[in-house]
Amino acid sequence: MKEYLTEFAKSVKKNSKTARTCQNLVPSKRECWNCKILMNKKNNYQQNEALNNYVVWLHSRNISPKTIQTYTKGIRHYGTSALNTENISDFFKKIRERLDTATLISRKTALKSYAKFQQLKIEWERIAKIIPQVQKKFFATINEEELELLKKARFEESDKIYERNNLLMEFLFYTGIRVSEIANIKHQDFQNQALRILGKGNKVRYIPLPPFLVKQIKPCSLDYLFSSWESNKPLSIRIIDQIIQKRVQLSGIKKWITPHTFRRSFATLLYNRCGKLTTVQKLLGHTHITTTANYIHNDYETLFADYSKLWTPKLNQTSEKTSEIPLINYETTEI
Repeated sequence: MKEYLTEFAKSVKKNSKTARTCQNLVPSKRECWNCKILMNKKNNYQQNEALNNYVVWLHSRNISPKTIQTYTKGIRHYGTSALNTENISDFFKKIRERLDTATLISRKTALKSYAKFQQLKIEWERIAKIIPQVQKKFFATINEEELELLKKARFEESDKIYERNNLLMEFLFYTGIRVSEIANIKHQDFQNQALRILGKGNKVRYIPLPPFLVKQIKPCSLDYLFSSWESNKPLSIRIIDQIIQKRVQLSGIKKWITPHTFRRSFATLLYNRCGKLTTVQKLLGHTHITTTANYIHNDYETLFADYSKLWTPKLNQTSEKTSEIPLINYETTEI
C-alpha cells in the first residue's frame, strides 16, 4: 500500500495541500479521502484485469457471448470484496429483499463460475439456503390455430415482407430453434435433409424440416434465410421481436407472446403428441433433460386443463374414456 500512496502523492503538485498530506500519511499509515480513491482505483484495476482473464477462460470453454455478458454483470454487481463464503453470504442477504429469485440464482451462478476459475472453495450449500425458493413460473404457449391467427394479422405493406414474416413464425413454431439461432441461418445450412444449427456454446445440432418448410430452402444460395429487405444482412433479434409483438397486437390474442414462446410451444406440442422427452431434448439442444421437462410441465394451458377438472366433473369423465393410452406407448423412464 505504501508504494501506491507514494505514487499518488507524486502525481499531485508538490505545493498542494493534498500532496503534503499524502506524503505525511505514508510513514504513519493513516488514510485520507484521496488515498481511498486511489485504493478504489487499484481494486477496480485488479478486478478488471481478473475479469479479462476470466472472459478469456469462458471463451476457451465455448460459453455463449450472452452467458458471458450475464456472468460479468453479476460479478461486477458483487464488487471488489474478497470472494469467500462470508462475503458472499453478506452480499446475498443485502440484495435478496429487492431482487427476484431468478436474478439471485443468476448472480449465484456467475459467482460460482468465477470462484471455479479462481480455484476457490466456497460453501455453496450455505449460500443456497439464503436464496428464497419459489415455484417456477407458468409460461404461455400457442397452438396451431393461434399460429394461423398470427399469420393473418398483417401490418406489412409489401407482400414479400409479409410472406417472409409468416415463414419466420412457421420456422420458429415447427423447429423450436432459438431466436438468436434463426437470425443467423443461411440457405446453405440445409444439409442432408436437415437444418444445421449452431447453438449455445458452439454446439452443432441437426433438425429435420417438414416438407412445406423444405420448399422454402435454396441450397445453392449463400444468402441468409431471413434477411432485411434493404440489404442481405440478417434480421436482428430486436427486429424479430418487434415483428412478433405487432402481429400479437393485431391478432387479438390475449397472451404475452415473444419469440421464445414459439420454442416452448414447439416442445409442448411435440410432447403432448407422444413425442419422447429425449427427442424433444435433442431438437431443442438442451444439455440437461430437466431443462426440457421445465419447458413442458410449466405450460400454463396444460396445468390449467388439469386444474379445471375440479369444477367440470362431467368433462372429466368424458376425457377419461377417450384419453386412455396403453402404457406400452411410453418408455419406463417417462412413466
